[in-house]
Amino acid sequence: MRPTARAGLLAVAVLAVAGCLPAAASAEGRDVAALYTGFVAIAAVVGIIVFGGTTWSVLRYRRRRDEPATMLPPQTHGSLRLESAWTAIPIITVLGLFGATLLVLNRVDATSAAPGAVIRVEGFRWGWTFRYPDLGISVSGIGSPGPEIVVPVGQPVRLTVTSADVVHSFYVPQFLFKRDAVPGRESSFEFTVDNAGTYRGQCAEFCGIYHSRMPFTVRAVSRADYDAWVSSQPKSSPSASPAPS
Repeated sequence: MRPTARAGLLAVAVLAVAGCLPAAASAEGRDVAALYTGFVAIAAVVGIIVFGGTTWSVLRYRRRRDEPATMLPPQTHGSLRLESAWTAIPIITVLGLFGATLLVLNRVDATSAAPGAVIRVEGFRWGWTFRYPDLGISVSGIGSPGPEIVVPVGQPVRLTVTSADVVHSFYVPQFLFKRDAVPGRESSFEFTVDNAGTYRGQCAEFCGIYHSRMPFTVRAVSRADYDAWVSSQPKSSPSASPAPS
């Protein structure tokens, strides 16, 4: 296979698999997408080398029609240099991927000194409660379309998630990030939305019969619109509605 053909096949493979991911809408999501694309590209290169080499060997050294069935091809003793190379290259590749993964995890788990918004998230059967503790605002709801939280664009938003009953999971596909909400435990993380818009979320941990009825929405707006929204909200804590029947 010509080098240009191999490069084209590699590009198609990377685009096909990377296209399974939604476009990243957060800074952290971009880091995850870049790491994922790197993994796919390296996997495609390894696949081309392994399957290409195997196919070439089968075709190049197949038995000819004029050769007896008992005839063996020339036997070659192992090469220490070659064996060292194909041992060292995978080790270096794995260590590189491991290091890149640690860097991305550190960036995703990093927290800022002054986040643009602080929100406490509590999952319950079968809905969500979002509280802005510094602002006295609470948003709660069950069923479709679920509660909506508003966050500022371009500023880190800190979420602390927990659960009131069983394990739930806060998941926004376009953020390329998921975090479990575990009863009795709190887990904090931050995300920074790149562009204004509405992003759908869903509980991603099967939690019971109404698991599918736990959507929510993240609406990202400019800082001025966010401040206006904060001013318009009642400073109260609505109670959760009962589970649907």
